[in-house]
Amino acid sequence: MAQEFWDENNQSKKMQQEVIDLLKKYNIDYEVEGNKIFIKGNIRHADLHSLPTIAIVQRNNEIAFEEFRDWNRIVVTIPNHHVGDVILSKNVYADYYYPYLVIHF
Repeated sequence: MAQEFWDENNQSKKMQQEVIDLLKKYNIDYEVEGNKIFIKGNIRHADLHSLPTIAIVQRNNEIAFEEFRDWNRIVVTIPNHHVGDVILSKNVYADYYYPYLVIHF
């Protein structure tokens, strides 16, 4: 039981670091508090029905959190160009609390 918790916690930290690395790579402003990443931006799109997505805009960059059947992902797009994404487990989720997209690990 303790080993499962330890493995899951390590996996969450690894995914959180992958997202941080992606945000750093493309100069996206963010803050980390514990197991949450706060990305400041204005909401561009939110679809909470078919394939849930929350997309925000920071400067000219779009940052989106997308939910799929078996996994989730964070996607960074610069103007007219898909830049990068990180695949996340279903345990990772996001919400929007003005003015932040909050990713929970």
